[in-house]
Amino acid sequence: MNYTQKFDSLFVNDLKFIQDNELIAPQDWGFFDEQFHNELKALDSNWKELSRPTKYGLLEEYGYRKRYMHSIPEKEKKKRNWTGQKAKSDLRIVFKVWEKEKVIYYLGIGKRIKGLPKDSRDVWARIQHRPIPENEIN
Repeated sequence: MNYTQKFDSLFVNDLKFIQDNELIAPQDWGFFDEQFHNELKALDSNWKELSRPTKYGLLEEYGYRKRYMHSIPEKEKKKRNWTGQKAKSDLRIVFKVWEKEKVIYYLGIGKRIKGLPKDSRDVWARIQHRPIPENEIN
């Protein structure tokens, strides 16, 4: 690993929320778990290329980034003939990198909901009131 991974204390609540609210079907939880761990590995090796800066208030100001991910593998979505929004990446990971300290700090994960009005299950709605580490991570 290139970076130490640190997770916000509420990150586990995001995962529980995804599971408890069946934002991912129970039978697909294994797919999701694999996808999630693959994303963490990919971000560890190439976060600059795989993510984009957020454009969301203080998160943008403090240098947080977003990574879109699929809840289940794209090939599985194709097998199921998923089209339209279902076939696109449906989750978003929000994180920040402290390059000097070699730390990736994961603030949240949740549904990527693009429509308006915003849905309370959207990742932005879930993290908007969290304290946001700005300049350093312990």
